[in-house]
Amino acid sequence: MDDLNLLGIKTIIMFNQHRIYRVFQLINNLRTKPAKSPRTLASLLEVSERSVYRYFDLLNQIGFEVYKTSTGHFYIEADFEEGIPFTVHEVDFLTKMVSTVGKKSTMAQSVLQKIGHYTEHEVAARNIFEANLGKIMDQLSVAIQEKKQVMLIKYFSASSETIVDRLVEPMQFTDNYEAVSAFEVSSQTNKYFNIERISEVKLLDSDMQFEAYHEFFKPDVFGFQGKEMDKVVEFEMSLRAYLLLKEEYPMSRAYIKPAETENRFVFKARVQAYEGPARFVRGFIDEISIVGDCNFKELLS
Repeated sequence: MDDLNLLGIKTIIMFNQHRIYRVFQLINNLRTKPAKSPRTLASLLEVSERSVYRYFDLLNQIGFEVYKTSTGHFYIEADFEEGIPFTVHEVDFLTKMVSTVGKKSTMAQSVLQKIGHYTEHEVAARNIFEANLGKIMDQLSVAIQEKKQVMLIKYFSASSETIVDRLVEPMQFTDNYEAVSAFEVSSQTNKYFNIERISEVKLLDSDMQFEAYHEFFKPDVFGFQGKEMDKVVEFEMSLRAYLLLKEEYPMSRAYIKPAETENRFVFKARVQAYEGPARFVRGFIDEISIVGDCNFKELLS
């Protein structure tokens, strides 16, 4: 085989590898809250919006259901991953058990196909996602220990829906390791950065320069930081809102209890800012009723 043909084959292989990697990147971005617009996804994947829609078609073909919100944002339900709550070893064990029924069983073959589909796509996507998160955590840990600045590459801001590189000085992780507290150089403020919204961390040679301004305040259940928990938020919500609140803000679970009405729930907690709970309530304005705190009511009116 001549060098030209060999080069062509290598090029094709590399193209397919990049395409496969982008598919897994897309799956992980669609799973990470919040739902994202095609424009945002195109920027994260470094492809055209047209290519994003082609990837949507491909995901549907291999069994991933992509949902679209009323605002034109796309996501994959978090429950998709929890549909079969097994480890890789449990999947292997279950496969062997079902196989003992015999190849002639239609039911056994159906179950095996579903397990196989889960193993091939779900485990691969999850492994890549977790490996990337692990690398990000390692880089941030080194920066914290060695007091170095880092660049958060292509950080996705949920509030502004922008994707920007952020120069920061990381201080420490939150208790649940879902975010890192860091001093942002450009804004000269201390902020929290969600780990899952960081595409990559670039560890820099430059030492921290603004340690005198570093302040760490424990965030409230909605991730907001401040010097004191001086605001009380209480509201009653539907079952749907309750399930989503637990999913999007896991720390809220300790502050939720059943209401007197069936399939209704009450959330009550001290927070550092109204913005977080207000944003959530506005998304379920017809399913949530505000209790107490006149200031919070006025903000939503």
